[in-house]
Amino acid sequence: LILGRRSAQRFDAKFTMALAAFHQLLDALLPRAAPPWEAWPFTPRLHPLLFVHRVEGLTPGLYALPRSGEAESDLRHALRAEFDWQRVARAPDRLPLFQLLPTDSRGVIRTASCHQAIAGDSCFAVAMLAEFAPLIRETPWRYRQLHWEAGLIGQVLYLEAEAAGLRGTGIGCFFDESVHEMLGVAGTDHQTLYHFTVGRPLADDRITTLPAYPGRTRNESGALP
Repeated sequence: LILGRRSAQRFDAKFTMALAAFHQLLDALLPRAAPPWEAWPFTPRLHPLLFVHRVEGLTPGLYALPRSGEAESDLRHALRAEFDWQRVARAPDRLPLFQLLPTDSRGVIRTASCHQAIAGDSCFAVAMLAEFAPLIRETPWRYRQLHWEAGLIGQVLYLEAEAAGLRGTGIGCFFDESVHEMLGVAGTDHQTLYHFTVGRPLADDRITTLPAYPGRTRNESGALP
């Protein structure tokens, strides 16, 4: 999976992702004593806000995945008061997935992601909302740490998408203030730091694809030396 991982350039705008694969992907984002989270000894500070477009059996709309026990109440206070915060009944008990607003979000997240089609054509897009200003005021170096955490979340999304036969891509260009307005975030206590999106990729024949790590061969077990 690591050797074959690629970023998608385009997505099939009609493909619907399986619900079990969606749950598996989100479950992998939760802290646990397993790679890569066992190498991350810090309290989770980034929480995915999910713009779901096409997932089997799931109403399109905005969802939240608080990654710590304290984050749910914090996000309820930080986001729009009119959000539903309805626990998703079909999600596994271990998965704290909440529906905030049933809506077609393809257009708004595409616009907020610098008008990139990948945000709206995918099965779902993610805005990673960080616990920001209080943490940074107390320990300024953690500004960098928040981006490391965003990178870890992104890499897990990449690999889980590949494992599901799909593909992901990071979105580094987005209008953060537009996203904050959409979510009802005021001030700087919370900030969106990174976006991501997952779906079924479409090949772009204009792009040359070469084997990863040329010159490296596998041994009899299939592993790279």
